[in-house]
Amino acid sequence: MNIGEILRKARLKNKLRLKDVADRTNLSVSYISDIEHGKSTPPVDTLQSLCNALDVSIYSFFHEDEPMLMMEKNISEELYELIRDFEEWDVRDKEELLSYLRVKKTSRESRK
Repeated sequence: MNIGEILRKARLKNKLRLKDVADRTNLSVSYISDIEHGKSTPPVDTLQSLCNALDVSIYSFFHEDEPMLMMEKNISEELYELIRDFEEWDVRDKEELLSYLRVKKTSRESRK
């Protein structure tokens, strides 16, 4: 399965239109359609943006045996491992993470 097929499958599974994905990613409908039809290959940052909009693990594009959607338990375990030593982090690193989480929270709330 290629990148476009995986993205299209995820979009349809989430019952989203191309326009919905375009609104979430600030990409054009035609560009997303071109990606889904294999006419264009997105750079990694664009692919990550599409994955975020569709709740797809970018990892699934590189390992076919990985489930398309990350399981909640795996996410929790990975998150715990990544921030287990949060108290020892540099203040700037903590602020950067908190800033990112605030932006993501605001984004999620605005979609509701």
